[in-house]
Amino acid sequence: MKKSAGIAVGALVAVAAIGTGGAWYTGQQLPAVLDASIKQANAEMAKTLPALGLDASIELLSLDRQFFSSNARYRIKFNGSLDGEAPQQLEWIITDRIEHGPFPLSRLKALKLMPVMATSNYALESNPALEKWFAASKGVSPVEGQASLGYDQSVSGTLRINPLQSALDEDTSLDFTGLNVDFDTSAGAKAIEAQGLMDSFKLSTKLPESGEAMSIEFKGMTLDSQTAKGSSDFYLGKNEVKLQTVQIQVGEGAPVQLNGFVQRDETSETDGKLFARYSYDIGMINYQGHDIGGSQMVWSMKNLDASALQSLVAIYSQIIKDSGQLQQASLEAEDDLPQLSEEQQAQLMAGLDKLLAAKPGIALEKLAFKTANGESSLSLSVDLNKPESFELPPPELAKQLIAQLDAKVSVSKAMIGDVIGLQASLGGETDKEAVAQQASMMTEMASGMALSTELAKLEGDSIVSSLHYADDKVDFNGKQMTVEEFVAMAFASGAGMGGMGAMGEEEQSMEGVEFEEQGEETLVE
Repeated sequence: MKKSAGIAVGALVAVAAIGTGGAWYTGQQLPAVLDASIKQANAEMAKTLPALGLDASIELLSLDRQFFSSNARYRIKFNGSLDGEAPQQLEWIITDRIEHGPFPLSRLKALKLMPVMATSNYALESNPALEKWFAASKGVSPVEGQASLGYDQSVSGTLRINPLQSALDEDTSLDFTGLNVDFDTSAGAKAIEAQGLMDSFKLSTKLPESGEAMSIEFKGMTLDSQTAKGSSDFYLGKNEVKLQTVQIQVGEGAPVQLNGFVQRDETSETDGKLFARYSYDIGMINYQGHDIGGSQMVWSMKNLDASALQSLVAIYSQIIKDSGQLQQASLEAEDDLPQLSEEQQAQLMAGLDKLLAAKPGIALEKLAFKTANGESSLSLSVDLNKPESFELPPPELAKQLIAQLDAKVSVSKAMIGDVIGLQASLGGETDKEAVAQQASMMTEMASGMALSTELAKLEGDSIVSSLHYADDKVDFNGKQMTVEEFVAMAFASGAGMGGMGAMGEEEQSMEGVEFEEQGEETLVE
């Protein structure tokens, strides 16, 4: 027993010695580590933010070193605008209590026993410019968090934006339950993972013209991000944001509610070319207690030459920095835009040539709306080529620039019926048989008008129109023709539809009268 007790005491003494020695070592290394981290952060921001019209920098104001902990203060200077208004200059002070490793007390209390170099406990410091923000957070620092630096230079921690309740002005108020983000980054932030949670965010205001009250509320947000730097220095990977509901209300009217909103993006790199895909889904749109339908939008890009894109971003950033106008330059009148030098123009054209030489493509893969009985969709894709010269006449330039174009519209007859039936129900119509008859009549009328002009054809229960262009030839709904023939046909069909539209309105008016008379007869019976 005495031997076991002696071993235990010896182990505790050894751990205490390691902790004390480690704390002393961290205290000695801390100034160099902080200096390197700040330089790296400033370099990254200087490389990426100017293209967004922003400029920011971090500096260490003070560092009070003690044996087991240190106190630091940082200043963040911000210049620019994200909302199109005049550039703003802001200055934030961050206070930081740094616990020295290898076993910071806060981590031991949380049963996190993995040794780390240091743990940072940071918070935004109050100043006169931030008084309203601190008041909205009930005096608590609006932004705070914790980050632990590993011996391999990885960083893990939590960022918290605390709950806010504030009247922004006499017409606008904000109610925010806060946002928590957990993150892990590898050395040099080459790989980043983040997960976030938010309960609700509600903004209430008044419309400027009518003075009606309007509110928009986001509930149940989660975010998941897994990205890493590729060989081109762009962050690649997956990001996902989900919202349980988005509710929009104007005046005393019924709210519009979007359920199950999901935004996803995925980027990858192969042989120096970037590929990206972005999707936006709404599970169900609800209005006045009626489920209207769901929607989906998917965009994609392919064959983006990574080095050319990186070069164009760098050139654009430099132009904006040289102009001294940041993002405002792109929002002002054309005469006020920065003038490019011949060298800058040559650099831009060289980057654009290289980008087009990779044959990039952009596609709206799907824009769809789905009701209970049908789905309608639109798709459009364009593949580009490098033209011989940008000085060519516009028709010839377009011919060389567009390698191929595909477009397709598919309208479900069943979905048309669902929409017309819903409109009747929202208008107070309760006779289901009459609603169904009216929906069927309007659906067949729309179908007949589209098919009679040969702008569409019927495929199953859908009205479909498709277009393929390549090599100066057009395939429209399966018919081969030249571009000139297609343009002439489109104009002729458009004129025909205009005449039929006028006839259709008159017929619809007469059929509406007949529909009403039939309804009256039914009521009499």
